[in-house]
Amino acid sequence: MGKNEIVAELYSSKEFNDCIGKMEPDHLRDDLKAEVALILLETEESKLLQIHASGGLRFYTVRVIMNLIQSKTSFFYKQYRQQVTEITDRFISGEDQDLEERATREELEEKIFSEIDNLYWYNNQMLRLYLKHGNYRAIEKDTRIPYSSAYKTIQKSLEEIKQKVLR
Repeated sequence: MGKNEIVAELYSSKEFNDCIGKMEPDHLRDDLKAEVALILLETEESKLLQIHASGGLRFYTVRVIMNLIQSKTSFFYKQYRQQVTEITDRFISGEDQDLEERATREELEEKIFSEIDNLYWYNNQMLRLYLKHGNYRAIEKDTRIPYSSAYKTIQKSLEEIKQKVLR
């Protein structure tokens, strides 16, 4: 029995089809079945014959299925299982409330960034460094200003902006 016959027998077996039948989402079952068959057919013939002869073909096939479904690096996962953002009719028609929230957030961000420009030059630069690096130790490394001083300056600047923007 050769590799093609082994895979054909497995492909039509009740056990294999029952196993595939338990996988979710159900609309991807045929794709999963074809992908498993392709992987088995691409496996080196001597390796597949050895697995079949030892009685481990079922186990090997189940591991292939599980890897395809669960591994974020597998081709099947990347092609079929990743979440895809869909544009809904509500979004297209403008009924979505998130658009209003987003516009409000963007307006607030614009006010905040304009207030950063109005800060004293030192505070302005420290805040921009914080936005760039994301932490005080990196600012210390970049500028040789002690991280505690950077922290105090940035916190004071943020409080000043908060007072101006939220009044």
